[in-house]
Amino acid sequence: MSPLPELNKESPIAVLAAGRLGSSLAIALSKAGYNVAAVTSRQASHRKWLSDQISNAIVVENVQTAANVASIVFITGPDAHIEEICSEVEWRSHQAVVHCAGVLPLAALDEARVAGAETAGFHPLQTFPTNDSSERLQDVSFATESANPALFYWLRLLATDLGGSAFQIESSHRAVYHASAVMACGLLAGLTGLAAEMWEPLGIERADALKRMIPLLRATVDALDGKGLPDAITGPFVRGDVETVAMHLAATSEKSPEIGKAYSALALASLHIAKEQGGMSESAFESIKALLSDENQTHKT
Repeated sequence: MSPLPELNKESPIAVLAAGRLGSSLAIALSKAGYNVAAVTSRQASHRKWLSDQISNAIVVENVQTAANVASIVFITGPDAHIEEICSEVEWRSHQAVVHCAGVLPLAALDEARVAGAETAGFHPLQTFPTNDSSERLQDVSFATESANPALFYWLRLLATDLGGSAFQIESSHRAVYHASAVMACGLLAGLTGLAAEMWEPLGIERADALKRMIPLLRATVDALDGKGLPDAITGPFVRGDVETVAMHLAATSEKSPEIGKAYSALALASLHIAKEQGGMSESAFESIKALLSDENQTHKT
């Protein structure tokens, strides 16, 4: 393990392949007083925009140029391109290379490691809808991994300085961790889209239905934040309302086999959490479980 120079806020940082995540991270680092020395982007218009946001950094297209001036390099491109970006750089010892992918193991940075650099993962558990979503890093958890204790400690301090907190993760757990994040974010948005499409028989289009559902979604998130689980769950499952569940299964399957499948599969998978509230009798639990299991089996055949 090669020794790293002392890492602090003055250590020069480069952010490679700055899209929405990378741009937001670079801006947040600069606002927190870190020395963002270089940022890269392939788009000339985006480089101009980044130059306006981070005046002290060189903003270039070439990743080698950026890496040359940095002690710590964040690779923030799409997961599928992390290894490719890493392979484009001639790394040096005493350099730290950090990817911000959720699912990838540290092995994705093996070319840097073999060259003598120290490697790490630093994934913010957050979604970034715009290039300047730096404020969204407040209160965020960062999945952090490194075999180098000094680098790991520095990343933990960095998470705190960004207004968040770090937790340790191993490469072997990254896929299941990232899948959970996708379930709570992208798939949740997709599920809400399916729910909105179910308003079509009412003569209400998806976009309008979505607007009408937003207060319900906000109240649900507020309950999750304030009450936690299982108390945030409401509806027929916590009450053990077998008849309502049966009506839902019939209606969703009639609307669309795919929606019926989604409803029954999600309900069955989360039924044990609803049961934790204590409002569902054992007989109701078994009846609902049987209904959902039968519906799932129907969609499989």
